[in-house]
Amino acid sequence: MKKSNHNYVVILAGGQGSRFWPLSRSLEPKQFFPLHSTKSLFHETISRIKTLIPPQNIFIVANQLHFSEIFNYAFEFKIPRSNIILEPVGKNTAPSVGVASRLIMLSDPEAKLVILPSDHLIRNQKGFRNLLRYAFSLTGDQNNLVIFGIPPDSPATGYGYIKIKKSKIKNQKAYQVEKFIEKPNIKTAKRIFQDKRYFWNSGMFFGLAKTFLNEIKNKLPSLYRSVSQMNKPEHINKIWRNIKPISFDFGVLEKSKNLLMIPASNLGWSDLGTWASLDKILPKDKRANTINADAVILGSKNITVFGKNRLIACLGLENLIVVDTPDALLITRKDKSEEVKRVVEDLKKDNRKEVYLHRTVRRPWGSYTVLDRGSGFKIKLVEVSPRKALSLQKHMRRSEHWIVVEGRAKITKGKKVNYLNANKSSFIPVRHVHRLENPTDSLLKIIEVQSGDYLEEDDIVRIKDNFERI
Repeated sequence: MKKSNHNYVVILAGGQGSRFWPLSRSLEPKQFFPLHSTKSLFHETISRIKTLIPPQNIFIVANQLHFSEIFNYAFEFKIPRSNIILEPVGKNTAPSVGVASRLIMLSDPEAKLVILPSDHLIRNQKGFRNLLRYAFSLTGDQNNLVIFGIPPDSPATGYGYIKIKKSKIKNQKAYQVEKFIEKPNIKTAKRIFQDKRYFWNSGMFFGLAKTFLNEIKNKLPSLYRSVSQMNKPEHINKIWRNIKPISFDFGVLEKSKNLLMIPASNLGWSDLGTWASLDKILPKDKRANTINADAVILGSKNITVFGKNRLIACLGLENLIVVDTPDALLITRKDKSEEVKRVVEDLKKDNRKEVYLHRTVRRPWGSYTVLDRGSGFKIKLVEVSPRKALSLQKHMRRSEHWIVVEGRAKITKGKKVNYLNANKSSFIPVRHVHRLENPTDSLLKIIEVQSGDYLEEDDIVRIKDNFERI
């Protein structure tokens, strides 16, 4: 496949990854973390397709909460800012596919789309790109949607299944789809595992932009009416309130009569949906243990341990997963890892902050770590990357005291600009317009002491921002 201007990729990056808690949080979901390598799943997703699709034809649909992360990736891969579609709140995949198809169709009526999740593992890069080439070739002048089906290697209950018709379409490697099956119970999974006409639903699909829109028009007319009002990415705020959450699989694919499936064999694919699915692909010692932590392991077998902040000792354990983070610890049986999302649901009911963010929070300019907090105060370590700046802003209910501990800071307060070296400090009163910048090629570290009657992150009025945040 040549780099045709009619070939596009839409990456769906709005997932929360709740089954990967406590590593995955609402503000920092699993697709932005390196789980099995040094690169994040999102980074790997873009890397897989960048040699086939030019950056101006790569679109990203994500939650507004994740703009900082998305912005960094878009900058790295030279993806235009206008190709980032930010949803006010997640409403599953059908609306995401609808708005992306609409916006791409407006600029290119002949566009061919591949829809990809941002959090899957695919080890066979060459095989994957060959499948993409063939899938795009099927969309040339047909009104079919094409889905990749993964040949199952076990009677898994965590995937939906696709049943194909017996014979291939003439002169093609694709099959017509007979039906979909929701995630089955173990008895059903064992039965259909023996039938070679069943495949796992990969969540990756292809087609002409106009075909996606026509299928949505026929199957989800209310959604179609809403997305038809979009002419620019920012119009999403006007239509989103009236859109009902629904998955593209359930709302469209399972009802479509124009669906083909390509067997996607030998991709080394995993949706990495749970800690147990990650555990399956990680290397193990002679007692089937995977240890990614500073750990002492005695008399234990088939355990998996993740952590980096403190020593973890395991004595006489079996069949467990242990995940340690600075503010939360998970211990679960491997066969129960699918149910971690129940923990997240309970935490949400109590409005626990451990659901939403880590103690260290990444930002496009660097990061901050909450060191301590109490009634009327919060203490942070703020790290600003070289040549980066926070927004020009003010706070309505808190003051801040900054102490430089490493590097050199450029501090704007009203109309005055000062430069501070280590051991120097500056005070920012309530409602005072200010900005913190790192004007050097080295890391800047400051201690920030906040005081006031409200200390949450939404007490920010941004006046000017290099990263286009609002």
